[in-house]
Amino acid sequence: MGTLSELGQLFGVSRTVIREAVAALATEGILESRHGVGVFICSETATSLERRDSTAIQTMTQFSGSFMDMLEVRMAFEVHAAGLAATRRSLAQEAEIWATVRAFEAAMSDDTALDEIDFAFHQAIIQATNNSAFIEFFTIMGRRILPADTFSRARHPALITDSYIEHTLTEHRAICVMISDGDVEGAREAMRAHLTRAHDRYRGILYHNS
Repeated sequence: MGTLSELGQLFGVSRTVIREAVAALATEGILESRHGVGVFICSETATSLERRDSTAIQTMTQFSGSFMDMLEVRMAFEVHAAGLAATRRSLAQEAEIWATVRAFEAAMSDDTALDEIDFAFHQAIIQATNNSAFIEFFTIMGRRILPADTFSRARHPALITDSYIEHTLTEHRAICVMISDGDVEGAREAMRAHLTRAHDRYRGILYHNS
């Protein structure tokens, strides 16, 4: 993991705080301190953590909730993510988000491409949170949160129109502007408005397919 000084710099606290934390975790058998070398995760603990993470991933990918349940999870997850992205994104991450907006505009007539670009747009915002838990959750659950073929005009002619897609582009731009401006509440509200309309569309798709 590193030396006490390195850990102190990483977490922005003093060596004393790190030393006390390491001592407490060492007592529980989670960490071990090797004099003159550094602090390490105990091998058995590392194996246990890997097993736990593997179990968690398997459980999440086998999530038994309904699609409508997932829409509610998505609302809470992505609205907060947009606010985080507004304060934490790097210049490169901001540029990547805008690049997906331009790509979406260039592919307005290609329904298949729009699905992939829409996914990339939301993924870029999650990356811009710079929160490993958000990124890992999206990596595992992203395809369930953003299902395929939702921009298919051929499959959903009553719901997916040129006007709808143009409106989606406008919403994507609005979210980008708020993130670029560092407006946390504005980014959240723009994402909430976007997802509310998207969820109404999904409900319509489910209704027409039932």
